[in-house]
Amino acid sequence: MKQAKPRQIRLSPERRRAQLLECAIAACAQHGVARVTHSHVAKRAGVSVSAVYAYFRTRKDLVTAALSEVETFLGDCVFAAMAEQHASARSRFLRVAQTFAAATRDTPDLLKVWLDWSTGVESEHWPWYQEVLENIHKAYRKAISQGKRSGEIDSSLPPTMAARLFSGGGHTIALMHFAGSSKKDIDKFINHLVEGSLNLPPRAGA
Repeated sequence: MKQAKPRQIRLSPERRRAQLLECAIAACAQHGVARVTHSHVAKRAGVSVSAVYAYFRTRKDLVTAALSEVETFLGDCVFAAMAEQHASARSRFLRVAQTFAAATRDTPDLLKVWLDWSTGVESEHWPWYQEVLENIHKAYRKAISQGKRSGEIDSSLPPTMAARLFSGGGHTIALMHFAGSSKKDIDKFINHLVEGSLNLPPRAGA
């Protein structure tokens, strides 16, 4: 007797789009931003290719939606911490790095897409990434300048250089995680990253 195929669960348009977006991020992580297709997403979601086209009409729409999620994550990671006006610069930058490290464990596909996007120098999406990065650096520079005014950070530290040094450490955090480094080693690196990029003295007992 022939078994009936399981009926596909009908989702609301909002839930279906959320599902497909999650699958798009995973597909971008696996195949790369430059190579992901509607077919990759459909296979992951268990739907027809036409169903994916119904929500993302072009490949560019698909990639843009995935990269927008990365942009939102980066903004949430950075801007909330940098907005803590009464917190020290050390604690603000530590929070950013620790949130980022947690994301490598909790949402690894999102971080893999970010790594891919951040190295796509010849991609049509590169100017967008540069704009995202500049907004992040702007928030870092502002926090560094505040730290200099409060006396926490040495007045001779160049804010732009410090922002770039700290930002570049994000790649190392992600790569350490994907290479299998322990949480203890990553936490140790984070402390060195914050202290090194901001030219801060080591914490007592660290």
